[in-house]
Amino acid sequence: MDALARQCPGKSLNFKKPILRILVIDDDECVGAAIQAILARGRHETTLALRACDGIKALQSPGFDAAVVDLFLPGMSGLDTIAHIRQRSAIPIVAMSGFRLRNPSNAIDYVSMAMQRGASTFIRKPFASQQLLEAIDRSVNCASSIGGSTQ
Repeated sequence: MDALARQCPGKSLNFKKPILRILVIDDDECVGAAIQAILARGRHETTLALRACDGIKALQSPGFDAAVVDLFLPGMSGLDTIAHIRQRSAIPIVAMSGFRLRNPSNAIDYVSMAMQRGASTFIRKPFASQQLLEAIDRSVNCASSIGGSTQ
């Protein structure tokens, strides 16, 4: 019997990560499908929204553990989407973009803007599968460790 089994007698210890339900908001269907494939390999369930308004509607149903939001969306921007989500929910938000996140010609720092609006973390496209999974895990773990609720 190992030390953890002795500390928790009669309890089944399951070290598998929980399956997370993740909302992906990205207007590029190919990118969205690639993210869904990555998350499926990590045993996560995903819902893909190709427009911000569809993502916001999807969040009205309970049970999402995290959201992944592209910063540059048609119509409502990803920055505005993050702010809108944050006003209604404490769900962890991973912001992402393939755009140069800091534009030296006009000094717009999109990463800082996303974080100020409520993103938990950010990643730059293209990203490795592990980078996405780690960003989501980090955001969810941080939210749960500070007592944040996802809905």
